[in-house]
Amino acid sequence: MMITQGQTTHFVVKYDASLTGGPGQQTGAQLAQTVLDYCEYDFARLSALFGGVLPEPQHLPFTISIIPAPLGQGLASNDTVSNITCLYNPDEITLYGSGLNPLIVAEEAEIFMVIQNKGWDPGWSDGEALSRVSVQVLYPQSSWLFSTGTKWFNEGTYTDPVDWVDDVEQTDQDEVATGCGSLFFNYLAYQLNHTWPTIIGAGAQSTHALAETASVLGDAGGYPAFLELLQANFPTGDLYPATTPYDLQTDDLFPLGQLPAPALYMRHNTADDGTSHLPPLGQSPDIIVRNNQVADPQATFSSAASIASATESDRFVLGDQTNYLYLRAWNRGEQAQNVFATVYWSPPATLVTPPMWNLIGTTYYPEIPVDGEPVQVSVPGIPWPESQVPSTGHYCFVAAVGNNYQPAPTPASLSFATFDAYVDYILANNNITWRNFNVVEIDFGRIKGPFGGLFGLPFQISGAWDHEHTFHLGTVADLPEGSVLALQVPRWLGRGLDPVPDRLEVFEDLETDPTHPQRVRAHLPVKESHRLGQIKLPTGTAAASHLLVHIPPERHDRPFDIAIRQLYKGHEVGRITWRLVPKS
Repeated sequence: MMITQGQTTHFVVKYDASLTGGPGQQTGAQLAQTVLDYCEYDFARLSALFGGVLPEPQHLPFTISIIPAPLGQGLASNDTVSNITCLYNPDEITLYGSGLNPLIVAEEAEIFMVIQNKGWDPGWSDGEALSRVSVQVLYPQSSWLFSTGTKWFNEGTYTDPVDWVDDVEQTDQDEVATGCGSLFFNYLAYQLNHTWPTIIGAGAQSTHALAETASVLGDAGGYPAFLELLQANFPTGDLYPATTPYDLQTDDLFPLGQLPAPALYMRHNTADDGTSHLPPLGQSPDIIVRNNQVADPQATFSSAASIASATESDRFVLGDQTNYLYLRAWNRGEQAQNVFATVYWSPPATLVTPPMWNLIGTTYYPEIPVDGEPVQVSVPGIPWPESQVPSTGHYCFVAAVGNNYQPAPTPASLSFATFDAYVDYILANNNITWRNFNVVEIDFGRIKGPFGGLFGLPFQISGAWDHEHTFHLGTVADLPEGSVLALQVPRWLGRGLDPVPDRLEVFEDLETDPTHPQRVRAHLPVKESHRLGQIKLPTGTAAASHLLVHIPPERHDRPFDIAIRQLYKGHEVGRITWRLVPKS
């Protein structure tokens, strides 16, 4: 029996009642909900890739059905009109970090090929390659699962491989032909610098062959130039060394050789022009979170007033609905095509390192012009659905932007052997930024809780992953007369500060961290930047802490900002900022 999980504007999602889950497995309802969370986002992005085409109203809504299947029976199919079937086997689908959504994108892309009518045949190798490439663009973290280029080039025929650029295989089951097509698609995009909508829009209406696409795009080199480039760079026939992990083996090998690089960036603060690492860090105005979708994000967030504002985000992330993130991307260098930006979340911490990043999503920009004319905004907004929002109340966002000429940093690429190498990278690059500006509503006249009339703002004091390092901690505040500001940390941390703060008060708090119930509290200045002192933080430190604050109710007539910052060798490497606002 099929159960309908839900319906959106363009989709109905169903699952088989027999999908009840098991140890470490998702139920049908969970799988279907994840599909519902992202189906409209992927629909809008696919429409943009295919030149803005949309299905005829009589073919909507699409129906997505999730049914059980034995191992090895195939993963999905579509009727090229409006029905997509996912054959779910937990032993195979657990490989997909984004659930069934990449698989659905591959099938949905084939329906868009038919709608667009540019010559892509979903039953032939050209269409199969394009469906796989569509996943590589929209779900780059899953691209390795849809890559078949090595099947064509690595199978001992690299000296004279079959030319599936000038010809097309009339089946979608030949991974060799599909692999050649997928590599050539990536070559057009990342070596020859054509945008994905331009490539897909060029089509191959007469021959269904990619050589026609290259000709329409004005590239006369075609297959011979493509093959010569690969053979020159991979003379042994191995696109990847045998030791390369499978999840790093994609069909996105380009560019090969030295090519002009852009200077993509996202700002740390409103004074940043893409060249600065001056504090405050962690207040990027180019990471914008909204509780509801914005109708025209490009126009809304590219205006002069919006660009100059650090308060475009809504005050809270709402945990009972989908929220949306919009990313602004800038360029100071060469014209940039095929740009991607990715946003992550982390628990609030003074130092947000790559092991703490949790993926929210990735967006694609066909082009980013030089000097922000205009700045490019992610369209549509990246959804952060209710099912993915963690239960904690405040978040640090991390965003990175790049393309194949200036790769964006990822948690994997930033897994440096040493923390110093990581800091050096951050100080030398501007294509990564943070936003941890947390808004807290407080009724200071009615505070009850474990901190004796003070309001507790939770966060972590974090260390590096390689070994012990010395950090400096400090606070920044501008609170009115009569306010109180204090820091409450584990006793070992408070006693380890150099110099040890005066008049440390000792408390016991089993709730914050049962393993370190002994806490100490240091009172801080309420109207200045204050250096707390330095401390050696052991490897992997994640010390649960609180900033404690009280503002007299009669003085709480406007918002107030407070922050705690962490410095390393004189450079600010992390900051958390809270904006305290009157209770609505």
